[in-house]
Amino acid sequence: MTLAFRPDESNPRVSALLADLGIDPATVDLAVDARDEMLAFLVEAHRGDRERALFHYFQSGASIADSLGQVLRWRFGEPVNVERLLDFASGYGRVTRFLVREVPPERISVADVYADGVRFQAERFGVHGLVSTLRPEDFVCGERFDAILVTSLFTHLPEERFVAWLRALLGLLNPGGLLAFSAHSPEVLPTGVAMPARGFCFAANSESGSLDTCDYGSTWVTEAFVRQALERALGPGSRPGNPGASLHHVERALCNFQDLYLVFPEPGVDFSSLAFQGEPQVFVERAELAADGRLEVAGWAAVRNGTVREVEVWLDGERLAAGAVGGVRDDVAGVFGESHRRSEWACRGRLPEGISRSTAVLRLRAVDGRGRGHVLWAGSVEGLLLAATRLEAEHFRGLSRHLEAVHAEERARARVEKRALEARIAAMKASRFWKLRNAWFRLKVRLGWAEPAEADP
Repeated sequence: MTLAFRPDESNPRVSALLADLGIDPATVDLAVDARDEMLAFLVEAHRGDRERALFHYFQSGASIADSLGQVLRWRFGEPVNVERLLDFASGYGRVTRFLVREVPPERISVADVYADGVRFQAERFGVHGLVSTLRPEDFVCGERFDAILVTSLFTHLPEERFVAWLRALLGLLNPGGLLAFSAHSPEVLPTGVAMPARGFCFAANSESGSLDTCDYGSTWVTEAFVRQALERALGPGSRPGNPGASLHHVERALCNFQDLYLVFPEPGVDFSSLAFQGEPQVFVERAELAADGRLEVAGWAAVRNGTVREVEVWLDGERLAAGAVGGVRDDVAGVFGESHRRSEWACRGRLPEGISRSTAVLRLRAVDGRGRGHVLWAGSVEGLLLAATRLEAEHFRGLSRHLEAVHAEERARARVEKRALEARIAAMKASRFWKLRNAWFRLKVRLGWAEPAEADP
């Protein structure tokens, strides 16, 4: 029988990631189903580089599981205390494979419209499987859950289905249960696209190659819209402005990209004790290798929720260099907000003699306020230098485009000013004053009082 998956998708970058997370490779299932569209999307995004795609596939899955685990700890003390958990719209288990490390698999149910994905997770991870439906009114589930986690579903739904799935999932919660779902905020709208006044934007396109984009497109919402949608989902019995539920919004909580909404179908829940630590964002602006073998890397790092202490460079399992995060970057703050002002970092370290610049695994790691490391990039020394060169080239291309635009604007302004001047001169020449002036000069020439050149032709 031909397997629809590779039993072990490990590679040097993935192994380094797991080691950094303190995960024994023998304790996590690294199989990925060949039909997993998320991995296919990442492979395409990385121009066919499967090793890079797998690193980001597992890294993002572990990061999302960590974020959701923080919420479960806040609500239940420890994730293991959750009796029944539903991982809804779980795909082929990118996040589930890490959730089963926190919650016993026999307590977890997964649901997705991809029956093969549900079957894959049940067989590989030991969870219970439910095949979902496109329409919430068609979804049948006889169980109730203490926690329902939904990543990357409400980021794709048209408006009425957004509300309908909220209603359906809230109806599956036990008393005191938690619904946690992710959404796209207006901050991540494509350039040039404006958020409609009602706070909801839907586009009929997505990374899925099999689902109708009218059912599964791309969605962006405001917090105000989510609150209104929650009120609609709970029905006419709720009072305007007080739907009898509690809602909490954590901006850019998942992979520093998707917002996280926490919903309890009960009023008055106190969220003040939720000290959420998001995944840091690390941006490399410069990477250079000096003649003496010293690697210098610099850029900025920040996090929307929590703090980031330092950025580390690791090479083949050894820390090569580290730099504290804290230098002032007014330019970064101008784009990303005041929380990103003290975000600059730089570190330097000498490469060991004889190290391979093409095969040794180099990792960039951000350490957050909890002291926990986040591996956000893995590759080779040559790969980092190449990436930095491409970034610098893109910077200069952007600068060149900006200067061209400035020059084009200046040329256009000069043309407008020239035309305006010509129009003023033409109007002046057509005026009675100008005609009298020219007649006076011609008379002066005839009388010999002036040279012909002084007169206007």
